[in-house]
Amino acid sequence: MADNSRRRFLKGSAGVVAGAAIGACAEDRQQAVTNDQPGLDRDLLGAVALIVLPKSALGEAGIKRVTGQFLEWLNGFEPVTELNHPYYSEEIDYGPPDPAPLWAAQLKALDIEAQNRFEKRFIDIDAEQRQYILERQLPDNLPQALPYAGDAPHVAIGLIAYFYATGEANDLCLNAKIGRQTCRGLATSPDKPAPLGD
Repeated sequence: MADNSRRRFLKGSAGVVAGAAIGACAEDRQQAVTNDQPGLDRDLLGAVALIVLPKSALGEAGIKRVTGQFLEWLNGFEPVTELNHPYYSEEIDYGPPDPAPLWAAQLKALDIEAQNRFEKRFIDIDAEQRQYILERQLPDNLPQALPYAGDAPHVAIGLIAYFYATGEANDLCLNAKIGRQTCRGLATSPDKPAPLGD
């Protein structure tokens, strides 16, 4: 093999090997993140959701759906990501850490207290007992306004903040099909949004 051909082969091989190694490292890192992240107990979260989300507007099926969407959002959460910053600013802000470990511990604490007080799991006690335990365990310094869900100090507040930031909650509050955060197209933009019942 001529020197030039050998050099081209080595350059090309190095790129392929480096690319494969980077891909493998990224895959290992992703696997490690997935394995290390404690998941939220879906049943416990669902029991909290039945207390804090608007059951009259969503119904039980809607609450279950929103809870599933919240879990999907949390599974895709990227901790301490770089946030948008204003032009001409050298200051870079970063988002919050992963709230899942804290929230998983808070759900477990609800379950432990329910078993200690009532000798039943949190999901098996009645709504009044659930509300009592949840209110007892909420932090004293609750935010005056709903925070970004990822900044919420408690899983119940995170769930509420997540839901009320959605277009669905906006439509329910205004009783109209506004479709915030969706593209309705320019043709219908002058039209008044239809009521939800239509």
